[in-house]
Amino acid sequence: MPHLRACLGGALCALLLLAAPASAQSNPEIGAAPDTSTLRAIEGQVSQIRGLEALAEPDLQLLDHASLTTYLANQFERDYLPNERESDQKEFVLLGLIKPTDNIVQIQLNLLSDQVIGIYDSGTKSLFVVADQAGFGPAERMTYAHEFNHALQDQYYDLNKIAPKHPASNDRSLAVHALIEGDAIMLQTLWARSNLSQDDLIQLARVTASSDDILARAPLVVRTELLFPYIDGFNFVRQAYRQAGNDYAVLDDLFKNPPESTAQLLHPEKYRNHVHPVDVQLGDVAARLGPDWRTVGSGVLGELDTRVLLEQWGTGHSDAIHTASGWSGDHWQLVEKDGRSAIVVRSTWETPDAAQSFFSVYSRGLGTRFDSAMVEESSSTRQALTTPITATDVRLVGSDVLTVIAFDRESAGAIVDAVMTSAPLPALAPGCTSPPHPGGPAPGGATGHLHCATDTPAPPESDRQDRHRRSGQLGRRLR
Repeated sequence: MPHLRACLGGALCALLLLAAPASAQSNPEIGAAPDTSTLRAIEGQVSQIRGLEALAEPDLQLLDHASLTTYLANQFERDYLPNERESDQKEFVLLGLIKPTDNIVQIQLNLLSDQVIGIYDSGTKSLFVVADQAGFGPAERMTYAHEFNHALQDQYYDLNKIAPKHPASNDRSLAVHALIEGDAIMLQTLWARSNLSQDDLIQLARVTASSDDILARAPLVVRTELLFPYIDGFNFVRQAYRQAGNDYAVLDDLFKNPPESTAQLLHPEKYRNHVHPVDVQLGDVAARLGPDWRTVGSGVLGELDTRVLLEQWGTGHSDAIHTASGWSGDHWQLVEKDGRSAIVVRSTWETPDAAQSFFSVYSRGLGTRFDSAMVEESSSTRQALTTPITATDVRLVGSDVLTVIAFDRESAGAIVDAVMTSAPLPALAPGCTSPPHPGGPAPGGATGHLHCATDTPAPPESDRQDRHRRSGQLGRRLR
């Protein structure tokens, strides 16, 4: 799903408006289009706060909302590739995160058109700020500060390099965008405190108070991924800033060594202690299944989307956070035969207890989702459900959990066998003993949760380039 370098409206402005009085009085007129001196003043203020001097002046374009909608649609066409859209749509449907009748592209376009009030385009080095009625009031000035900070980031850290449009891991891409947006949100917050009046903040509160209806109606996964960079990214950056004695220079180190997973954003101590996500292997599942199968997409769910997966089907927010916090790594592949799709997810957890917790909670959620399914097996280590159009197979082995959601029992079994052949799990392959490296990578970077006498080396996953790249650049890249 795409990530934009953009500034959101109501949801994000709320971070600034916590101190604003609830009772609004006057309704200040929207300011006129900015003159050069106004822009240069904001740029100077941002540079002083951020500690970075501009290396070049970015181009500014003021847009109305209709023009913004057109711009976003063009961005989708340019950056959100057809194979990425297909993979995102089918992945979310198979995992039960959206309805089969939902259109993930249209949902994102509607949401972004409603929420985005500014964008920085690192390709053209241009800033776009929404200013209806040719206005440049407090919302526009704050947005310009936010977007100009993105321009500084790009000039010093090369945003296209650290956050490519088509990354190998959506989870890592989301984490990097959280750093980028967290920096921009903290910058705009500090800027607003020093440069906006109380009347300005009241006006912002009034403008944004009713702008979140579309956001509230969006699927949980879309809403969560959209807001994560701004809210959790802000918390991550703010914590680092405060621990450094309110020294913005600490962000230079963060940009030189960006976080690798949403887990590192959600648990900053994992970033500080260099707890890296495990590179989980699946092998080439479609190739193992035979010539009638093709790979539609692949990627990493990460801790954040794993949490959403649990919440989607009945797990409370706090319980989902607790369960997903034991995540150590995962990899998924979406395969298809004769137009029918299936997904396999292999996740690895910090401890066997953490894996057991996820297995139990997720199995319960699948039972809720497929409440009329025939229960083929329901044990402490395997759940298998069958409906006329779906077959699931979830297996717990040590610190690993294997999940298959397919279109019939035969295909589900074939996928399990394909994974067993290329990247065997102890419970699936004979001759397996207790894992020698529970909860962490084995020497040489292997997954380290298996030790099987009959193991054969897994073929290299040359197609790990996550063809699904929901990093299509819109959602996360909103600025």
